[in-house]
Amino acid sequence: MEHTHVETRDTATVEEMWQTVVPGARISRADQIQPAFVFHGAAEPGFGFCDWTMGSTMLIESDPGDQMIVGRIAGPRIRATYRREHIDTTVPFVVVDRPLEIAFSGRVAGTAVSFARTDVDEAARRLSGDDALRVRPAGHAPISEQRLRYWTRTWEYGRDVLLRSTERAPLVEQQVRSLLLEASLLTFPSSFTEALAAGRSARPLPAPVRRAKAYIEAHATGPIALADIAQAARLSPRGLQYAFRTATGRTPMQYVRRVRLDAARADLRTADPSVDTVAAIAARWGFSNLGRFAAMYRGEFGETPSTTLRS
Repeated sequence: MEHTHVETRDTATVEEMWQTVVPGARISRADQIQPAFVFHGAAEPGFGFCDWTMGSTMLIESDPGDQMIVGRIAGPRIRATYRREHIDTTVPFVVVDRPLEIAFSGRVAGTAVSFARTDVDEAARRLSGDDALRVRPAGHAPISEQRLRYWTRTWEYGRDVLLRSTERAPLVEQQVRSLLLEASLLTFPSSFTEALAAGRSARPLPAPVRRAKAYIEAHATGPIALADIAQAARLSPRGLQYAFRTATGRTPMQYVRRVRLDAARADLRTADPSVDTVAAIAARWGFSNLGRFAAMYRGEFGETPSTTLRS
């Protein structure tokens, strides 16, 4: 990993340092920096970790892009907006898909850790045993006080190893990177924590079922027939039905519906309600009957599609 320590009052350097961890970080407005910005960071492709302190009046936008970012910022006057909602940055929060806007005035202290989304999905699949799982956020705050304490202890250990230790042991640093990713996955609500709560089996799925699920994921926006899935799985339709239900508790076509509902939910969460409509998003994922889609959606998620779109 590349380790960095910087002390500066130059706004451009502040932005450059933040971007080593969050490439989409941008300073929109800034007054004089006093006291100086003090930054400690460690980064490599697909991962970044930092903590910092400074004093100023600033407006910042952090776009996660293809990352999952966990951060915390403490100070006397901070206002942060994420997904059109004001959030408490003094508690660790996760940012995925949408930019976070932060305005602060006075002396603040912050930390951030970032992971490539591909690494996030890979870790979630390994931990859950679901080879088709994609991590989709279901909130920005920790699930519980217990998970918050777990994440905080892991972060403190990561800070000690990555930022404070004078020894540079690559193997230990990689272990810390993995621990931070796993702690973040377990702490913040997502499709991963929902899968764990549902008691999904952690055993590897049989190869034909993995092939079937991969085919469904890849063709979710188009027409899918049972015969096509069976062919991809290299089983007869009857054999596929048996193998799939035994391994997952669902039929292949039930899984098709769930994949499409999950995808529609993810789109609704990130959509702009002034531009996008429930009908258009439903149609994108193969639901031509809006009333039937709304009923299935509410049955799966406990709220209407329009509620998700406005939230």
